[in-house]
Amino acid sequence: MTGVVLPELHDTVLENGLRVVVARRPGVPLAAARLAVRAGSSLDPGGAEGLAHLVAISARRGAGRRTGRSIDDLVESLGANLAGGADEDASVHGLSAPVEVLPRLLEVLAAVVARPTFPVAEFERLRRSERAELAHDADEPSTVADRAFLQAVYGAHPYGHPVEGRGADLSRIRRRDAVAFHARWFGPRAALLAVSGSVDPGRTLDEARRLLGGWRSPPSPPPDPGPAVRSPRRVVVVDKPDATQVQIRIGGVAIPRRSPDYFPAIVGNGVLGGGFTSRLVESIRVNRGLTYGVRSRFGVGRVTGLFAISSFTKNESAGELVEVALEEMTRFAASGPTAEEVSRAAGYLAGLFPLSLETHDQWADRITDAWIYGYDVTDVRDYQDRIRAVTPAEAREVMARHLPVDDGVVLAVGPAAPLEKQFSRFGPVEVWPIRRVM
Repeated sequence: MTGVVLPELHDTVLENGLRVVVARRPGVPLAAARLAVRAGSSLDPGGAEGLAHLVAISARRGAGRRTGRSIDDLVESLGANLAGGADEDASVHGLSAPVEVLPRLLEVLAAVVARPTFPVAEFERLRRSERAELAHDADEPSTVADRAFLQAVYGAHPYGHPVEGRGADLSRIRRRDAVAFHARWFGPRAALLAVSGSVDPGRTLDEARRLLGGWRSPPSPPPDPGPAVRSPRRVVVVDKPDATQVQIRIGGVAIPRRSPDYFPAIVGNGVLGGGFTSRLVESIRVNRGLTYGVRSRFGVGRVTGLFAISSFTKNESAGELVEVALEEMTRFAASGPTAEEVSRAAGYLAGLFPLSLETHDQWADRITDAWIYGYDVTDVRDYQDRIRAVTPAEAREVMARHLPVDDGVVLAVGPAAPLEKQFSRFGPVEVWPIRRVM
């Protein structure tokens, strides 16, 4: 058994339900903190997609008695960083700071998450900025493809829209919507404070109790969305007539992070498309010369996830690339990896893992992720051993069940007319205008 040595962990639940985890890591006199709430984009109301994201990024523009400018000035003067954002499952605000100023920054962090004021001018400025950013992103085929792929795979599921929302939704959102979202979903019973660094656990817990002990939860806790449903294969072309290369995504609904299939799945994916020596790279790039890059991955959330193959190629070779990728995926689902391939992929993944645990910020993120996605933090300690314990038979069986061989989505972003002809052999083709995605 090898394993990663966990830091000294102090795990406490305050009287109001807030969970506080302090990871004491002596040494570098720095600290990192994350204050997370299970209120992500899956809770966005219909017609207001992107609301959780706007709430997260605008919260630091005014909180408690501080303005956004005064927060900026304080954070900068103390040599710290403070930022926030949302994903499908949660909103997370985090800070990094010298340990001697941590109490002052925790006070700001607590106010940003528990008592944001959402100043009208600041909120409107950020809303306009996000709309402008979406308009710019419409010129980036890879971004369009990633956003469209989520929508195509998940459909009406709460994960089925981009976290940042769409332009039409952002145009309708107002400050009152942010205030209502925060009041409805933000509270200590659905929150975690994770602190990592050269800190005194007892003193940090006292600070958490002082700053957040009076925080109260709304009546209803944030619900988890239900699982996503796999459906027969669909072919989607997002029409971008000026594109000279086609962005391609192939995949479908897959596993959540807490699935018992997680470790065999990531080892199997390491063989299929997770590295430079993968089968997809060999068949599509090396043997056919169809692209400079192709990869596959399992994207995992709290209640569900997706499997995705991502690549790009010339317009005229898009159909060929998809055909080779589907053939390789089908072959892999049927026969699985060899013992040598599993050993090589497991060794690479296990060897790389410690690099993700070198800093206080990385540990704060790991503790937060474990809480958000519903797995035990001891997975971090046992990660390398569990990776190396995966057998070829386990990888084959798990990949056979979760690869979208007969279901899922084939998606391309490029000029619709020629792509419809190339892709018709994979199934009926739906053509989406780009405004449906952005």
